Amino acid sequence: MSQQPLIEIPTLTQNDNNQQQAQKNKPSKVSKQQSLDHLSVHSFKSGLTYIRDSWKSGMAQAILNMPFHLTIGSSSGCNASVGITTAFIAAFTNGFFSGSNHSIYMPSWVVIGLNYQLVKTYGVEVMPWITIIVGIQIYIAGLLKWHHLSDFIPVYVIEGFLLGIASLFFFSYSDYMFGLTDNHSNRGVELYSSYYDMLKSFIERGDINYLIGAWCVFLFLQMGRILFRQFPWIFITTLTGLTLGIVYPTEKCLRSAYGEVTIYFDFIEYDGPKFHPDFQVVSHLITEAIPITLFILIQNQFCARAGQSLSGVKCDYDQEIQCVSTANILSGIFGGLPCCASSRMYILDIKLRKTNQWSSILNAFSILFFYGVFSKVFMDIPFYIISGQLLYMIINIPPWHYYVNLYRTQRKLILFYIFCIAWLCVNYGAIQSTLIGSMHALIIFAQKMSLPSAEVMTNQKDGVYQINLRDTNLHEFEEECNDIPPNIEGTYTVYRFNGALNYINIKGHIDQIKELAKTDIFILSFRYVCVIDFQAVDSLAIIIDNMRKNSTQVFVTGLHPGMLEQLSENSIFKEYFINENHMFHQIDKLPHQ
Repeated sequence: MSQQPLIEIPTLTQNDNNQQQAQKNKPSKVSKQQSLDHLSVHSFKSGLTYIRDSWKSGMAQAILNMPFHLTIGSSSGCNASVGITTAFIAAFTNGFFSGSNHSIYMPSWVVIGLNYQLVKTYGVEVMPWITIIVGIQIYIAGLLKWHHLSDFIPVYVIEGFLLGIASLFFFSYSDYMFGLTDNHSNRGVELYSSYYDMLKSFIERGDINYLIGAWCVFLFLQMGRILFRQFPWIFITTLTGLTLGIVYPTEKCLRSAYGEVTIYFDFIEYDGPKFHPDFQVVSHLITEAIPITLFILIQNQFCARAGQSLSGVKCDYDQEIQCVSTANILSGIFGGLPCCASSRMYILDIKLRKTNQWSSILNAFSILFFYGVFSKVFMDIPFYIISGQLLYMIINIPPWHYYVNLYRTQRKLILFYIFCIAWLCVNYGAIQSTLIGSMHALIIFAQKMSLPSAEVMTNQKDGVYQINLRDTNLHEFEEECNDIPPNIEGTYTVYRFNGALNYINIKGHIDQIKELAKTDIFILSFRYVCVIDFQAVDSLAIIIDNMRKNSTQVFVTGLHPGMLEQLSENSIFKEYFINENHMFHQIDKLPHQ
């Protein structure tokens, strides 16, 4: 006889004991104050060590992300200074509260279009309000554990997302390579109908020398990475750009696109030329903030997942969602924009396992130093220096080794999925493409999970035989079947469910049951069912009711008390359990150890 699985059924006494034990183990207020484990920076005594290990990552990230900060602030309908201020607030907050060692916060680039529409409607005064509302909605989503949905998104969707945003960054900042500012001085207005027309215009109007210079900077960084990876070559190119900007000033620099930029804190305002936050307006803003919240949640979790897969360091998603909520609320209070995580640039070849949140704090101070104190100097860096650094970053965002491994292992269909998601990202948006990719993955998952897993035994011939559901052949069943009641008479069929019963696979089980030959008795065994949902219960209740109406005796076996209670919530099962005596082998209690 096969061994039966033991299912532990907690009793009321056990629950009371567990609650009492939990109260005893509950930390006191004093211990809570002493414990700073929830903070990312929890040992200031070792701060010098952290700074020594993290200054390259923090400062280099400030340099690499600087064009994004400026563009997000400008294209959102505000100004570039708002983007820089948001980056400082977000990075500083992230350093203390993040659940990830491999992310730095910055203004969210996936909601630029939504920001611009709100500013166009209400004025710039609306952005701090919408940012605070987004922070509150993110906190509520964290309480509902919505962010854990990212655990069920396959890796190829995230890789397609990374490849797509790398392509988007290339097209968005290709004007810098030609010494132009078309994409960064138009305040969110699209000037070209297609990327082909845009690049054609750049080639006709742009400076080819700037294009050559950009690729030279890129090649310098790439060769430096090959020769000596640990050296921060990005600082060499930045210092070179500062020197050229001072000695040979040119109009084709960051200042021509964004003007004077500095960090300033502008507390939330309650009135404006077009913004009057009455009840109706605030209610509308709560509705308008929902897609922004959704986009930020997706981008934040994808960046955390990407960083986790690259570094192998587990991310605390609960802590991370609280951090992004706090960062948005603080950003709104001080006049910033919606913000979220951006994966730390692993192209710096820093050992991410040893990287900590001091990197993010140093990133914040670098922003304050570069663009708060010395912004007049840093805004004079020529475009070809900036575009060369961006090329280096963009080309190294996608994990090319992952694609090579997929090709070598003949996973060409997965490669096709990745490039499709990247194409959707470029043409329809980053978040839209990931939603489409996730839905496709869900469909494939549902198709595979919908295949029912079950064992069928019957005595339609002499002896007990097991039916192979794939070829409908009979195989003699040599083991003793513990799901057959004693002294049974007539022909019978035992249908033993395996695994979970849910809304995905219950239809397959029902179809298989309908295809079986009719017998006098039909036995449903739940002995190896680990979980069952309400839709599966309702579907089984209907087919049991139909069998009984067709004069088939139905037995139910292998139920433990919890499952019996769940089935009894259905009126058909409840009536069946009351009026019929066809239930046996119920587990009343566990055997004593």
